[in-house]
Amino acid sequence: MVLWVEKYRPSSFKDIIGQKESVDKLSAMVSKKEIQHMILSGPPGVGKTTSAVVLAKSLFGENMWSQNFIELNASDDRKLSVIQGKVKEFARTKPIDAPFKIILFDEADSLTQEAQQALRRMMEEYSGTCRFVFSVNYQNNIIEPIQSRCAILRFHPLTREDVFTFIRRIAKEEELDVDEQSMDALYYVSKGDLRALTNLLQSLSSVSKKITADVVYTQSGILDAGRIKEGLKKAVSGDYAGARKVFLEIMDSGVNIKELLASVFEIIVSSDDIVDRKFRSYVIEKLAETDYRVIEGATPFIQFQSFLAFLSTVKG
Repeated sequence: MVLWVEKYRPSSFKDIIGQKESVDKLSAMVSKKEIQHMILSGPPGVGKTTSAVVLAKSLFGENMWSQNFIELNASDDRKLSVIQGKVKEFARTKPIDAPFKIILFDEADSLTQEAQQALRRMMEEYSGTCRFVFSVNYQNNIIEPIQSRCAILRFHPLTREDVFTFIRRIAKEEELDVDEQSMDALYYVSKGDLRALTNLLQSLSSVSKKITADVVYTQSGILDAGRIKEGLKKAVSGDYAGARKVFLEIMDSGVNIKELLASVFEIIVSSDDIVDRKFRSYVIEKLAETDYRVIEGATPFIQFQSFLAFLSTVKG
């Protein structure tokens, strides 16, 4: 069985969805053969690691890129001993038919402070033979001396249309039946993470070629955003009883109250058709208060009903 996450991994810059600004910068570096030390910063699954691999393939060629490129998962290889051993050994050896090598540290924000300090010295010592690329979710976890030595490329969360484009690409190749409602569900569940989205699509396709929104929510274990929106709209319209009925059905399916509160927060923040902007801050404050009381040991069911009652007094 071929893993779709590898099958649909972009092999050239033109295949990378979104991230035009960063891709254009990387492509320009390749054309000039002037590669800097870099930090690729952004959320998971938006193309950071893929862009680094495409950079290496474009620069070194299909036959030689694997000889001059190494990828380390910094969340596993995060200790000083690894930096002083594996990394130093690779960096000090001469590149093959190339001006320099490239080392990619994936999830580099997991590196220890000691390991980062060692890397800072290596970046100076082996700059003639090696370039260091750091892929991070949180740039601030990288020490300032390394940041100052790197060009920083920011990868942004993918838009709804970017994700839809990717889904359509896979659906066409795999002959999947995916309507717009299902794509909305996939976008909501994946939160723009194309890696997670691809794995979910492959899992769903093994059951049926027709992908429905209900199946997406059920198989992913994520709450149905449509049902939550329905309950919230009823509450805001003043229909407390109707909202209570909807959320009772959701809770009866075994939903954790923390997960429910998190989903309600995401929907209120991202949707303009539920609560008017001028009242949104009050609703979020009440939601945070509900979450705090649950953490402190108050009965979750009663606290959530209190939140719904408050929501019923707010104008939509």
